[in-house]
Amino acid sequence: MGMDGEMNLDGMRRRLAFLAGRRSMAEMERLLDRFLERELKGLDERGCTAFLALLEESDADLLDWMGGIKPIPARIDADALSRLSVHAREYS
Repeated sequence: MGMDGEMNLDGMRRRLAFLAGRRSMAEMERLLDRFLERELKGLDERGCTAFLALLEESDADLLDWMGGIKPIPARIDADALSRLSVHAREYS
């Protein structure tokens, strides 16, 4: 990966951290903050893209999908949601 790719990845990570801290539900904000504190440096471009897409969804939908209350739509990266769900169970 060249310098442009690294700067792009760094920018994606900064955007993730920014968006995680500005959620409508305080519990989702705390969950995302803890998750990113642990996982952010290990996310590659694909991972950042998947989590950025998750952060475009509402907190209520994310919690419903993570809790199995609603089926996960095809547009959602199930692996990324699963990682977040595992983190939520480990740290709740």
